[in-house]
Amino acid sequence: MGKKKDNKKEQKKKDNKKKLKNIDKYVPEEGNEVQRLIKIGGGVLAVLIVFYIGFAIYHGDLFKKVEKEKEAIQDVEIMAGTSLTMEESDYYVLYYDFNGDNKSYAEAFYNVYDNKQEKSKMYKVNLGSGLNKAYVTANANEVNTSSSTSLKVIDVTLIRVQNGKPTEVYSGLEKVKSIEEKILK
Repeated sequence: MGKKKDNKKEQKKKDNKKKLKNIDKYVPEEGNEVQRLIKIGGGVLAVLIVFYIGFAIYHGDLFKKVEKEKEAIQDVEIMAGTSLTMEESDYYVLYYDFNGDNKSYAEAFYNVYDNKQEKSKMYKVNLGSGLNKAYVTANANEVNTSSSTSLKVIDVTLIRVQNGKPTEVYSGLEKVKSIEEKILK
């Protein structure tokens, strides 16, 4: 009986070793797990690259040369707060709302003046811009052009500045129209 018990113990040990080996098959090693993650990540990246290239070819962007457009420096549109302190000794400032009712007239006025050969520079101020709204008044009696800090204008105002001081002020569409010939000739 002693041998049967010993045989049974040895058989159990062998069975347990086989079971452990079978269990080891299902427990991944750390190296294999890392390799698996790298392969999955590489596969996802490859699929994304293929989609990107396919999309670029479909839209014709892949072989297009990128041309940088030269950005024009905007030097005619200025802020109302700096409009009376420009470097030139003689210039005009045309104040109007770029999206307002008088836009067409003001732009035509500016364009005709801009095409003149001998002229002083003319700047434009967008009264519809949020930063310039503090300088706008609806009441013609409140117009003030004595300094940049107290500046108040109405829609379509033309100011001539000479040597840093406003010398001519035409407030309102009708007054600007009245001096049209003088300035645009």
